[in-house]
Amino acid sequence: MNSGESMEHPLFNAATQCPDQSALIIEGQSLNYDQLFQSASKILAWLTEQGLRTGDIVVLDMLQPQETIFSFWACSLGGFIAFPVNTRFPVATLQNIIHDVQAKLIISNRDLDPDLTISFNKLLTGSGTSVIEQNEFDPFKAISLLMTSGSSGDVKIVQHSLANHVASAMGSNQNIPLKPGDRWLLTLPLYHVGGLSILFRTALSGASIAIPSADEKLIDAISKFQVSHMSLVTIQLQRLLDESEADKVLAGMKAILLGGSSIPSSLIEASLQKKLPIHTSYGSTEMASQICTTSPGNRSSALKSSGQVLSGGELLISHEGEILVKGDTLAMGYREGTEISNFRDSQGWFHTGDVGYLDIDGSVTITGRMDNQFISGGENIQPEYIEMALLKIPGIIQAIVLPKIDPEFGYRPVAYLKLEKSCFMAQTILDQLKKSLPGYMIPISFFHLPSDFFKGEMKTSRHKLAEFLTDPNNHLHPIN
Repeated sequence: MNSGESMEHPLFNAATQCPDQSALIIEGQSLNYDQLFQSASKILAWLTEQGLRTGDIVVLDMLQPQETIFSFWACSLGGFIAFPVNTRFPVATLQNIIHDVQAKLIISNRDLDPDLTISFNKLLTGSGTSVIEQNEFDPFKAISLLMTSGSSGDVKIVQHSLANHVASAMGSNQNIPLKPGDRWLLTLPLYHVGGLSILFRTALSGASIAIPSADEKLIDAISKFQVSHMSLVTIQLQRLLDESEADKVLAGMKAILLGGSSIPSSLIEASLQKKLPIHTSYGSTEMASQICTTSPGNRSSALKSSGQVLSGGELLISHEGEILVKGDTLAMGYREGTEISNFRDSQGWFHTGDVGYLDIDGSVTITGRMDNQFISGGENIQPEYIEMALLKIPGIIQAIVLPKIDPEFGYRPVAYLKLEKSCFMAQTILDQLKKSLPGYMIPISFFHLPSDFFKGEMKTSRHKLAEFLTDPNNHLHPIN
């Protein structure tokens, strides 16, 4: 799409083309696309009455998922920039971020800032409705801000356009078919690109979003809502397969999109043995969700790679092995205060900092992060490579390798593991690793990860673990 062209708004188009199709399914309630559009229009009318203008930032804070969806679509229809924030962040941190970007309004069910915050219920008190008569929107104007954490733990704010999100959704829907009557379970938070992207996939296809209650077990929600599609991170799939009813409940699903790094091969093998419609994926916030995903026609490729590049994106491996990406899904840049920093190089590529390689068929395999590498005795070590070897050992379900200062070698690798059972011997791990790793890559010691260390996290964080280890009051138990 070229600059100056208009684009059909996904929600407007869905409300026009398939108004009676179910859009949201919540406990005891179902809203079709016409009802969703009317609700968003009513909220837009209230926001417009408050004097908000195109390009103003509206923060979406402590809301129910359906409230975030209503508010997000209202903002997008009005030309405002929706900013769903990570509610797990400390209040002071969020307040600083909101101040830096100069947000005009906060929609929240808590008082994050008394001068800016309104409750969601107040949005529905307006007397009028916003009349949107044309289905044409500037696709290159900003529509969202999303927070993402770098490998060093720093927070970056990514700004996307409508075109970015639509291109990402179209690429996903081409690879994983989605149609009216299908139901995508909302299992990821809407402040995460993996959750927000579901809004666009379903609106473009006329499918539904099923919203489970906060305390509902995943297996129960899949059964109750008769889910056809869902997105999961590794730990969610692991817990799901541990359920006794998993085989029966998952039998009718069409697609399970699995994201994140360091996916145990044993978990993928177990999923394939159960004939689950699993897709492994590599993505980023900067690329509006998926970059590569395995195809429905080759399930076994999930064991080897993250699949091929989806339409809307391009990928290149640099001479150093770094993954570079660009395309219609690549975001506008990082928001820094009121400015947007250009994160592209002179050729338009975004340098992901991830390391990987392309197979002969174009499939992408991720091997780690450039900034995680360290040198041990003159040898370059990629910790993710050791983690992959560890995760191939039955009984190891989570692995993080960090460097430890060593007077002779500079650094030596140390492994921190989550095991299926506590009676796991370090010698057993060593014997297995010696079959696949050179000596300098063998960790010098192994420790148990606390069972709840990454509870509630989207992905494991070596930065968080490294910080944890610097506190002398924190202790991990060795695996002997």
